[in-house]
Amino acid sequence: MIQEQDKLLSSVKNAIKILRTFKMDQPQKGVRELANELKIGKSSVQRILSTLASEGLVQKNKETNKYELGLSVLELSSIVLGNINLHTEAHPILTDLANKCGETAHLAILDGNHVVYLDKVESKTSNKVPSHLGLQNYAHCTSSGKLLLAHSGTHLIDLVIQNGLDAITPKTITDPDMFRQELKTILKQGFSVSIDGYTLGRTSVSAPVRDHTGSVIAAINLVGPSSRFSKQRIQYFAGELIRSGELISERLGYWKR
Repeated sequence: MIQEQDKLLSSVKNAIKILRTFKMDQPQKGVRELANELKIGKSSVQRILSTLASEGLVQKNKETNKYELGLSVLELSSIVLGNINLHTEAHPILTDLANKCGETAHLAILDGNHVVYLDKVESKTSNKVPSHLGLQNYAHCTSSGKLLLAHSGTHLIDLVIQNGLDAITPKTITDPDMFRQELKTILKQGFSVSIDGYTLGRTSVSAPVRDHTGSVIAAINLVGPSSRFSKQRIQYFAGELIRSGELISERLGYWKR
């Protein structure tokens, strides 16, 4: 009985792993490709995909003979987004922020050692930024990630450092002591900056969003070419982000005392 339960749990975990392999830049995956990527037997992958397909979670593309996410995933994501007050309350403020500052704005949350974008708004004058809803970025080298880590407590910070501060670019902070000091600075000044830390030639500035208890649950940012983010404009953007973050927080029931 216990062995059967363990086998069932293993199959569920593998099904979740398969669903998570589909990305915006990799929307389709073949059986052999999935088996090699996840180190799972081809027969097991095929069996799981068949089960997922029967529930509409994946579907087989007739032209490529590969699998892609099905409409049921879209239905589930719509339910989630429809019930996330954070997304609903933040969007109009994020839109105003992007249009006022002329740069792309994001709403992001922390998921382990990654940040996940819940919303994205581009202004008419902003440069196109290759990001999308659901995109995961490393937390240790992005302004939103660093801000959320700064407010997360020592346990998660220690875990991220233990996992390694990979040098995504030559400007990424990889020294643990410097990284900890950076997070302390973020807490003190109330906003976070990443200059070429994740992508060379790109700068982002982030500020916090709080829930009704005052806990930081999300970050909003502005991102664009580093050439447009002078010290003066970074300070200006930081002020606008902080004010916008406070407006969203108020909509979520938090009132700054």
